[in-house]
Amino acid sequence: MGAGDPFDAVFCGSDQIARGAADALQAAGRRVPGDVALVGFDNWDVMAPACQPPLTSVDMELEALGRTAADPLLAAINGEPSTGRHTRPCRLVIRDSTA
Repeated sequence: MGAGDPFDAVFCGSDQIARGAADALQAAGRRVPGDVALVGFDNWDVMAPACQPPLTSVDMELEALGRTAADPLLAAINGEPSTGRHTRPCRLVIRDSTA
């Protein structure tokens, strides 16, 4: 896909980047979400709801993720190491930046 190719959605690696993308799209005369849907990543409570329009974002539920990471670490420190992969669900928080 080249720079001049049409697009109708942008997925950003963070809500802060998505905020910048929203500003750039508006400066280019593109409407969010009318012309371009916009999604961020973090669901940062300071950024996502305050964007204009409020930003759809992926919420990794970082507090629970931190607990999931800390529990095996603390167990290993206490002499009870474990192996394996631990996964956590994430959720899409839909707001006005997507149609």
